[in-house]
Amino acid sequence: MGKQTSLAAALMAVICTSGASSIAYAAGQSNPVDRVSNPAALDYSDVEITPRDMDEAFVRDGIVTDPRLFAKITPGLEQTQVQNLLGAPLRRNGQEWDYNFQLKMEQSGNYLVCQYKVVFDEQKRVRDTVWRRRQCQQLAGEQP
Repeated sequence: MGKQTSLAAALMAVICTSGASSIAYAAGQSNPVDRVSNPAALDYSDVEITPRDMDEAFVRDGIVTDPRLFAKITPGLEQTQVQNLLGAPLRRNGQEWDYNFQLKMEQSGNYLVCQYKVVFDEQKRVRDTVWRRRQCQQLAGEQP
């Protein structure tokens, strides 16, 4: 058996015994930190979806949002004001609130799922905002 044949057989074994979620792991897929939009390498959870959710009416995770809204999230804003503007976060982790939004890419008309983090200080006021990816930061009109 050649190298290609044994690799294909091993991959089929992984698919048959472990399911699709192991394929990405077995292939060594990673999601690197964007040091421009996320210089402190803050942690984000991965956007997940099951294969049965990928039908014709497939909708990605996140709320369709006007990118101009993010200009209003400025240092010093109180948590209640942030929640009034953005809604409830998906996850609260200490002084960090995590959100998923969909931002429209004007050239294609498609939507990109963007992960956004609001970091608060001890007085529960915005200290910083961070995009997981630079493309999202740019779609929101913020300069990296």
